[in-house]
Amino acid sequence: MVDVAEDGYLLETRGLTKRFGGLVAVDGLALSLRRGEIRGVIGPNGSGKTTTVNLLSGLYRADTGEIWLQGERVDRLRPHEITARGVARTFQVPKLFGNMTVLENVLVPALAALARRADRAMPEILERAHRLLEFVTLERLCDAPARQLSGGQGMLAQIARAFMVHPLHLVLMDEPFAGVHPTIRDIIMESIRRMNRDEGITFLVISHEMAELRRLCARVSVMHEGRLIAEGSLEEVANDAGVLEAYLGR
Repeated sequence: MVDVAEDGYLLETRGLTKRFGGLVAVDGLALSLRRGEIRGVIGPNGSGKTTTVNLLSGLYRADTGEIWLQGERVDRLRPHEITARGVARTFQVPKLFGNMTVLENVLVPALAALARRADRAMPEILERAHRLLEFVTLERLCDAPARQLSGGQGMLAQIARAFMVHPLHLVLMDEPFAGVHPTIRDIIMESIRRMNRDEGITFLVISHEMAELRRLCARVSVMHEGRLIAEGSLEEVANDAGVLEAYLGR
């Protein structure tokens, strides 16, 4: 078995398949991400994009196939075990603890890790949480209950929470730009660029927002009916006959 880490891949899937009854949501997916990459994932509704993220994050278990992260097979691990290996995610509809404060929500990954191992001091954890909240413009709301946040603010809060995973190698983002104000879109864009540039974090971004992906991603992967049908720049895949057929029909 080839160690994907030796080939520069942070993540690789091999024959990844997920069925729901008679529906094949992900069908033999072979996807590879290099370290430090910002990869976009596009495709028509129902093409298997969110199911793929759920598989990569451990929320779903694959029926067949393999997921390799830094040379380690992780497709049989539980979500918290995958997170402990440096994988964070966001959801299209922000999932926060409404009765907890914004700061408490952001602290959750670090405090969970602290319970397993004491390799970071609490002052360091708090300093990073406040710095991230300031960066995503939520510091003034740090003591507010998370239920008071707007949808866009909730997205920013869960992005800051994802960045609290330590060590962090990969962030999976499911439709981070959907339905948010343009100002918040710009903050999300800058947070992705900055964490990629300054901390070398790899991103997999599912989105229908082509303008944002064009600014973020040198390469996109196109899914249709659970399969990977094309990869390349947005311009390249936009002229691919298979991609046009998937979006527009025969």
